[in-house]
Amino acid sequence: MTTVHYRRWCPSRSSLRIEFPPGLLHDVRLEGAQPIRRFPSRWIPRLNRVVNQSSGLLFGVRHGDEVRVLTVQATDGLVPVGTFVCRARGEVFLTDDDLANFEQHQGSLALVVAGGRAGFFVREPDGSVQAIRSHEEFKVADAASRPVQGGIEPADELPSPSPGWWRSAQTWKRAGVCAVLLAIPAGAFAYLRPLLPQLPIALAIREEAGQLVIGWNAGALSEGSRLEIQDGSQRTILMLPANASGATYGRQGNDVAVRLSTDTRMGGAHWEAARFASKTPRPATVSSALEDRIGALTLEAQQLRRSLAAGQTRTTELGLKLAAATRVP
Repeated sequence: MTTVHYRRWCPSRSSLRIEFPPGLLHDVRLEGAQPIRRFPSRWIPRLNRVVNQSSGLLFGVRHGDEVRVLTVQATDGLVPVGTFVCRARGEVFLTDDDLANFEQHQGSLALVVAGGRAGFFVREPDGSVQAIRSHEEFKVADAASRPVQGGIEPADELPSPSPGWWRSAQTWKRAGVCAVLLAIPAGAFAYLRPLLPQLPIALAIREEAGQLVIGWNAGALSEGSRLEIQDGSQRTILMLPANASGATYGRQGNDVAVRLSTDTRMGGAHWEAARFASKTPRPATVSSALEDRIGALTLEAQQLRRSLAAGQTRTTELGLKLAAATRVP
């Protein structure tokens, strides 16, 4: 008899409580395993590089807000409950293509495994998906570890990204670069800054009182940036100053795409995109111009009512005077 110890993912902000066996992360990472390259990626022409990413469906059972994800293979008695994405490295988030695949399969949840970290993304009660950041990330080695059996360490059971003989050389190279940077006078730091790794933009969208609050890491945009908002057929472009940290937008539709980009001094582009999707129809609102017109008409109607009342009073007074003048003694 085999005992399965399920892991549980249930952050307070999540609309779902998810259970999964440790073997699920093994299956997801094995789906994304790539053959070992003979040469370092920097020696391969950029146009010929292949993104080390795989995706597929997750199968399991669901009861209300409880979901148990069991496997990545279609099995009798199990239904598709979501999608998964596996990357050899990078951040835990859903790209536009990942989100489109998630919407296509009408999933309740999505699992992203990026290097040694992972996280679930769930559909909110209003139908939207926070695709930039998981409500709770976790280490793959911790969640996928199993009880020690036969002297095998849990960490050894995890398939890691394809190793390369050049990694140790890269480690020494990076250490050498850091030593050189420490020896350079402070006046040269501004010149070498474009060569250093850039901070993640961490673009995120949330809705508050009918408004979309768009935020990002201000430290990642030390220069001016460009914010593009695609709301249905309406496109809005905002030029932002350096070190700006957020913006607010009144959405008109239920599907809003946002792209934040900035040009670097080396001629490259640093950008990130996010998308807000909601199945809840936006209530109809009255434009400010129409509100002003309604207010003016209301005021005019009140003035006409006062004028009419004054005219009726004057008419009554004139009638009394006429009757008094024409009265026969």
